[in-house]
Amino acid sequence: MSTSFLATELDGEVVLLDVPEARLIQVDAWSRQAWEACEGRTTEEVAAVLRAPAKRVREALQALAGTGLVSEDQGRWLRAALRWV
Repeated sequence: MSTSFLATELDGEVVLLDVPEARLIQVDAWSRQAWEACEGRTTEEVAAVLRAPAKRVREALQALAGTGLVSEDQGRWLRAALRWV
C-alpha cells in the first residue's frame, strides 16, 4: 500500500491523518487491537490471538481495509505504513 498515515492516540483511540487524501480516520480500541495483531496473519489467526470470534475480527479488518489501513493478500492481512506523532 502506498498511502501514508500520521497517527496519534487520543482518549484510548487512534486518530490518523491520511495525508494524500487529507482525511481523518478514527480507530476505536477494539479495531486497534485487531490492527496491531493482523500483520501477516489470517483472520482466524488474529481471532486466536485476540481470543475473539472470527466474524468480529473479519468485520473489524474489513472496515479498516475500507480506510486503506490494511489490505488482504492471499488470505493474510498487511498493515499500511504509518508514523506516530
